[in-house]
Amino acid sequence: MTEPPFKAALRSSPLRPVYFWLANRYRELRRLFIYPATARVGVVDYDTYWENKAPDQLGELSPWRKRRAQVFTDLVTDGDRVLDLGVGDGALLRYMLQRKRIQAFGLDVSPRAVEFCRAQGLEVELADLNQPISAYLRQPYDFIICSEIIEHLPDPESLLNNLRPFARKGIIISIPNTGYYLHRLRLLFGRFPLQWVVTPGEHLRYWTRADFHWWAGQMRFGIAREVAYEGVRGLKTLWPSLFAAAFVYQLEDSTQAESS
Repeated sequence: MTEPPFKAALRSSPLRPVYFWLANRYRELRRLFIYPATARVGVVDYDTYWENKAPDQLGELSPWRKRRAQVFTDLVTDGDRVLDLGVGDGALLRYMLQRKRIQAFGLDVSPRAVEFCRAQGLEVELADLNQPISAYLRQPYDFIICSEIIEHLPDPESLLNNLRPFARKGIIISIPNTGYYLHRLRLLFGRFPLQWVVTPGEHLRYWTRADFHWWAGQMRFGIAREVAYEGVRGLKTLWPSLFAAAFVYQLEDSTQAESS
């Protein structure tokens, strides 16, 4: 679809910042009442997802994903062994490899995604995260990354428990914040928070900030770092439970400290 001339003119004019601010506010307002144009009801087939994704978008990070990738990169140090669970198109690992001298590995459930990653020179293997993860891990890593993963699983508790002996420095998790103010407003207007793109079955578990802190404690993980990487500028730091759209957490195994 061709962009209207007046939009193109605004994008290149001194009013560009105002245009984008208004466009983003309009998009947020619409999301209080609509469902995505891509929406359908049914099971998500990740092979179909990767087959249908535009080739020029594979391996590229959106602004949102790039902000998240920067947080992950800041948490690791040169020489670390890093495993990305649900590696997808490998864009996160490539971003990290370009900025830190790490040993990077990945696992994914989609043969198409694994094939694409290997073609990019990444060390990626096929794995079903709903099965015991220990069957796919042969040695420990410094950090294991679960980027937008645990909300898709019916039993993330089993996954994290199985990861404990394989994560020397910690497990890095990113999740959307179901307590974000736009999600609360959408619920007020009679629709469940919109955290999916294709089907509401994409997410099986939900956390607010308070829920996640409680849940991590129950799982006997300590929160070493919390970063509100997306949300309302300024306010997401001052009042993250309400104005942060998503978080990155670095979890440390409390049971190791207890046994030492």
